[in-house]
Amino acid sequence: MEYVNAILSIEPMKALWSSISNYFNYHKILDENRRKRKRLECREQDIIELENSLTQKKLKKEVENWLADLEVVKDNAQQIEQEAGETRYFSRFSFLSQIEANTRRLDEMLELGEFPNGILVDAPQDKGNALLTTRLVGKTTAKRNLEKIWACLDNAKIQSIGVWGMGGIGKTTVVTHIYNRLLENNSLFSHVYWVTVSKESSIRELQDAIAKKLKIDFSEEGEDNQRSALLFKALQKLKKFVIILDDMWEVYEPELVGIPFGVDGGKLIITTRSSDICERMGCQETIKVESLSTEEAWELFNKTLGRDNALNVENKEIAKEIVEECAGLPLAIITIAKSMRCVRGICEWRNALNELRGRTQGLTLNMEDDVFKILEFSYYRLKGEELRECLLYCALFPEDYEIRRVDLIKYWIAEGIVGEMETRQAEFDKGHVILNKLENVCLLERCENGKCVKMHDVIRDMAINISKRNSQFMVKIGRNLNDHPSEIQWLNDLERVSLMYSQFSLAESVANCPKLSTLLLRSGHGLCEGLPNAFFVHMPSLKVLDLSYLNISSLPDSISNLVNLRALFLCHCNKLTHVPSLAKLKELRELDLSGSGMTELPDGIELLALLKCLALRKLSIKDMSLNRALPNLLHLQCLRLDDIGFPIVGIEELLIGLRKLEILCIKLSSLDRFDRYMRTNHYQRLTHYHFEICRRVWLPGNSPGREADNFQRWNGFPRLRSSLGKEVALSRCELNQGREELMLPTNIQLLEITKCSLPTCLLDVFPSLKIATDLKVCSISECMGVEHLWWMEDCVASLNYLYLDGLPDLRVLFKFRPINIVSFSSLKHLEVWSCGNLKHLFTHELVNHQLQNLQTIYVGKCKQMEDIIAATEVEEEGEEIDEMNDLLLYFPNLKRLELVMLPELKSIWKGTMTRDSLKRLVVLECPKLSRLPLSVHITDGDEERRASASPLKEIVGEENWWEGLEWDTHPHAQSVFQPLFRRASRIVLEMRLLKHLIRRHNFMDVFEEV
Repeated sequence: MEYVNAILSIEPMKALWSSISNYFNYHKILDENRRKRKRLECREQDIIELENSLTQKKLKKEVENWLADLEVVKDNAQQIEQEAGETRYFSRFSFLSQIEANTRRLDEMLELGEFPNGILVDAPQDKGNALLTTRLVGKTTAKRNLEKIWACLDNAKIQSIGVWGMGGIGKTTVVTHIYNRLLENNSLFSHVYWVTVSKESSIRELQDAIAKKLKIDFSEEGEDNQRSALLFKALQKLKKFVIILDDMWEVYEPELVGIPFGVDGGKLIITTRSSDICERMGCQETIKVESLSTEEAWELFNKTLGRDNALNVENKEIAKEIVEECAGLPLAIITIAKSMRCVRGICEWRNALNELRGRTQGLTLNMEDDVFKILEFSYYRLKGEELRECLLYCALFPEDYEIRRVDLIKYWIAEGIVGEMETRQAEFDKGHVILNKLENVCLLERCENGKCVKMHDVIRDMAINISKRNSQFMVKIGRNLNDHPSEIQWLNDLERVSLMYSQFSLAESVANCPKLSTLLLRSGHGLCEGLPNAFFVHMPSLKVLDLSYLNISSLPDSISNLVNLRALFLCHCNKLTHVPSLAKLKELRELDLSGSGMTELPDGIELLALLKCLALRKLSIKDMSLNRALPNLLHLQCLRLDDIGFPIVGIEELLIGLRKLEILCIKLSSLDRFDRYMRTNHYQRLTHYHFEICRRVWLPGNSPGREADNFQRWNGFPRLRSSLGKEVALSRCELNQGREELMLPTNIQLLEITKCSLPTCLLDVFPSLKIATDLKVCSISECMGVEHLWWMEDCVASLNYLYLDGLPDLRVLFKFRPINIVSFSSLKHLEVWSCGNLKHLFTHELVNHQLQNLQTIYVGKCKQMEDIIAATEVEEEGEEIDEMNDLLLYFPNLKRLELVMLPELKSIWKGTMTRDSLKRLVVLECPKLSRLPLSVHITDGDEERRASASPLKEIVGEENWWEGLEWDTHPHAQSVFQPLFRRASRIVLEMRLLKHLIRRHNFMDVFEEV
């Protein structure tokens, strides 16, 4: 053994023995080579996955070189392994040296691949390229929207912003400017991504588009939740990012897409035509892009037209009319301006204007391809034919016409677009839902505080264009002053015709329109000659006929044969005295004769068994035919008899049989009749009502049973409001002569008392007001006897509006006992006029405990008023309480205070009054008021600048009164309030008196229209 070891210790023999050993361990060495190669491949895979998971990181250069070298080493190793596996047993010596060399290279690569200092570095930010866009025109619309969006981006509390508006209004333009500004100023957000959403996109396509911007590979992620998780993680690591999703048509929950909400600095901006999408995607701030003003529209037109020389006078006037037709829609303005660049002659300009107004076929302008095609996409995206039909119906009205929502819904129901339901309320709810949807996608615009809608002129042109493709519509309205009757083509396939406000005569017209379902002739000034007697003979399918506001005295007899007619509107036809028999109109659901000249009901009304609405407002019908007809009208849902000239005696007894009635407006001839009706509880089934009770409705010496000619015409206040709640109005009633308590509806919303004799306390005759939890409005005027309204512990807690005028015996509004339990009143608006015995409005305790929600106070012509707010009730009897004068009075929600013609007024409040919300103060003809109790806000800065009047915007009064004021609430009070003073003239005072009457109407016009 020692001999063998000695031999092996010789160097040449060691090399020989190693080779022999490697020869016999060939497979073991080869396996070790494979194992190390596998380790390197695993390391390579880890590096690649790490790089893919971090979107804003990249590999170090040394790592990239290592990966490149690794590819060569791997290829060599695999080739050697393959060849070694194919080599015969006695030929392996030739590969052993290659395998050993490759193994050493693998060891070296493993050592180099440790990267103790990391493998990634921050990738340079891909800022994107600025997008081409047009210059913003106007300082009041586009730029204002831009600054609103920018303010939202700068607000840490707002993570999501929705920008919405009709097609072509400039949403993308404004947001493009935001995008470009963000790229220029990357200190606010370091990562900004613009994604245009395709109209037919899915959530996966949206994810793909965002992932492409983030350089994320979705190739191995199949499930939506896996993809959203990957996006969420990537964006979460970015923090300060903005994603802009342009032109959204569907709702995709941001979390399901993978956009994190609530991430520090992360923001989402979407543009869409629908406000619904903004809300359903959780946008915290929504900004509607409005149309351009007239000046901005003209500036954009000229800029796009690009003429070196100004337009001549003639062309310029026509150009302004063309721009007016575009109604501030940038898309239409730009399209038309471009098409007019080569137009020079006056005839071409006139032709272009006629094309816009629909008088000629398009040769100069291509509105259909360039404008309508874009807008029509919103139309075709409406879900369901019902919505599309309702939109097209709106095109029957004139440009810029404010269409009452309730009128539209009546038309739709009569046409059958909105199907009949069990109740009128359900049908109108469905109609309002449709209108809301059309408003939300910017195809209609809301106006008149939501009571009306109107159609943008270009949207209207688009709707008419769609309707005319099948010759279904004929719309010739007031603009067509020069049209001749021969130009009105009564085609056989016409379905809807509007000749509203038209000037031409139809005296010789012959209309053969068997498919016609709607005919609107209202306000046709050229129809004073009337309609031909056979005018309706060939209109068997007519369902809706509106002849309102026509100067006609009678209707043609052919109207009696419109057996499919469902709605007949004859409102305000002042000269109309004769309507042919309606007996054959068995399908009639809606009949409105309000404001017409009718003194008798048309024959055959009692046979209209399906009639649902009968409106006879402001008529002077003297006969009792309605009493005979009502028992047969069992489907009646709406009966409007408000403002009729004469009461219908005994009608209250017939109402009980109308079990489907929902809306009722009637005049009752006595309190006893009203009381008897109240005890039937029939009123509880009504959704809206107006009960008018007037004691003296017939001449002395005549009983209600005498001939109708003996009745005197009702001359009370006309009910001008179009809205209707649950209302009771009393006039000329004796309520203070030992009368029993009067029962009011428990669900009453409005109480109006005029020219009545009242007891000392209003609740003495109306104790049910204590439980009237829905009462919102109370108006009392020209009434004797009442000295106070109620004790505050009995207060009508739901009351929002209180109007008092001409109450000579009123000494105090409310009486108040300090109690432990504080009940805050809901009173928001108070107006007090001509209450000669009233010396103050409130006490300090009353304001602080009960009137914290007051927003407006108007006081006028109270000749003994000394204080608006007194320290205590004792003060009104002359006792001074100086220690109370330094108290601070809190009016946290008061926005407007107006004091007019109060000759004895000495103080608003003898202490100091906070005015955290007061914006406007008016003092007119209050000569003894020498002090304003307004507090002064203190802000940072030197003493002079620390005092401010915020949020007060204006103080209105006479100049001599202002100059005589004493200032004691703050050393700098006068200098702070001086810039807010506005001198009032006599005209201002007269305007205040006029507005006093208008406000009374507005106070009560707070309910929905029906």
